[in-house]
Amino acid sequence: MRNEVLIQAKSFSDFEVPDFPRIRKVLHLLKNRNPGLCVDLGYCRGSFADYLLAQGWRCIGIDIVRRITYETGIYTIQSDLFGDFPILDNSVDLITAGELIEHMTDETIFLQECWRVLKPGGWLALTTPNMSFLLNRVLVPLGKMPMFVYAPYHYRIFNLAALRRVLQESGFNIKHTTSSHILYSTRKHPSGKVFEALGDLYPTFGAHLIVIVEKN
Repeated sequence: MRNEVLIQAKSFSDFEVPDFPRIRKVLHLLKNRNPGLCVDLGYCRGSFADYLLAQGWRCIGIDIVRRITYETGIYTIQSDLFGDFPILDNSVDLITAGELIEHMTDETIFLQECWRVLKPGGWLALTTPNMSFLLNRVLVPLGKMPMFVYAPYHYRIFNLAALRRVLQESGFNIKHTTSSHILYSTRKHPSGKVFEALGDLYPTFGAHLIVIVEKN
């Protein structure tokens, strides 16, 4: 049992973001922002902070697993993010949270903490699986389980309307809304570029929702 736990911990510590097309879309939406302090929630290798650091941002990563930082130069803090973030009030210019909010047991507390640490005018950029993904609209009528909904550690699942509502109820202004792709991305095949473009036009059908909001 001890060896199994150690192997599992190592797999989490070595985890790398597998889906650069989703990361790329967020970076494109952030390209005109002046660099400042970014906190990357759920940070691991290949996450937003790795790319933002190269664009002049100062980046801090927070994750439930302590990350090795000497390769990237990004300082990381170990925290489960279910309660108070270990960050000062009104101190952060940008929060990134890729595929994280669905793992929160209480998304309201999570968003309240994002609000607390952001400066006025600061942005929160998040991505999350879409319950209303195009393939799910086919799977459910066929009696199949939809993708993303029944998965270990997914405590919350959203479609675009539900995500926008919870963000607005937390006091954020919606700035940008898009999605990763509506069928598959260039991660799978170069032809995925078409479906990535369609994800921008029809985000309600996208596999992963991408929303950027602003604190007043």
